[in-house]
Amino acid sequence: MGIFLTIAAGAGILFAISYLSGKGSKKKVLLKENIPNRLGLLEEVPASAILHKLENALPYEYINQVKLRFLSDHPQISDDEFEWRLFELKRYFFLNSIMKSTPMFSSKVDEVWHDMLMFTKQYEAFSERYLGKMLHHTPNLEPEPAPQERAFFDWAFAQLFEITEYTWQAWGDFFHYPMDREVLQKMSSFSDDELKQQLFNVKEDNQELVNYLITQLRAQLRESQEIYNSDKKGAFERPVLFGDLSGLSLVMVFYSYYYFDEYWDYAQAYAYSTQAHGTSSCSAVFCGTGGHNDSHNDGGGHSCSSSCSSCGGGCSS
Repeated sequence: MGIFLTIAAGAGILFAISYLSGKGSKKKVLLKENIPNRLGLLEEVPASAILHKLENALPYEYINQVKLRFLSDHPQISDDEFEWRLFELKRYFFLNSIMKSTPMFSSKVDEVWHDMLMFTKQYEAFSERYLGKMLHHTPNLEPEPAPQERAFFDWAFAQLFEITEYTWQAWGDFFHYPMDREVLQKMSSFSDDELKQQLFNVKEDNQELVNYLITQLRAQLRESQEIYNSDKKGAFERPVLFGDLSGLSLVMVFYSYYYFDEYWDYAQAYAYSTQAHGTSSCSAVFCGTGGHNDSHNDGGGHSCSSSCSSCGGGCSS
């Protein structure tokens, strides 16, 4: 009996050592099987018609040509990562169909777009089928994004899509910049038509979706005003999971409207969730510039680690 317990204990120690060493060194990998269906659109978003139009405008033959070229030019990138980059590019095209201005904020996603452009006839056909006009590529050459355009991109993205860990890696920090305060301040006097003219590219097939986004924005501004009346500095629930955007749109609207010049001083308090246990003092919630096993920086010099187990998916050990 004693010999059996000694063997069992020894095996347990070896397993623990093997598990812990593997846990620290085993690299997370992307799996295309984890890509959400329907572009990861949130359930309540009225966008089936636009989604169907986008998918029909991108035939398999065209995408496969782009994929073969991309993987040939980037041998270090896996088939699965290409599919994730393409997934985020489709989301970008989706936003492009409804927003007045949509700069490209991701170098990873932009690389796939570049290869699409190499097949000029197929790309022109895609643009015509999807948008009825040429979708021109304008690279973002600025070291920092246009803050208010990036802010509105983040806000709209959060209203429409499920966020995965790869989303953070592809697009970088979300909600780091305030929304255009002038637009928010004029919302009570703007009609829906004026708001559409200011912010959106409205067509027959996206009117329901644009109306949905305007309703969301007006509701969040009203709620912000109610919060301000009871607490001038605002009080919001902190996210508990990496990539959890629920409630952060409201944080953005509130501090953009009332504390535009001090926006990040206030908003960053809700960018990270405090961990009660573990070796790290915080975990990234909407900082996303690192790799799968990298640390994230909270903008204040503090390094925060994250793992695939605490996010919306996309990775596997």
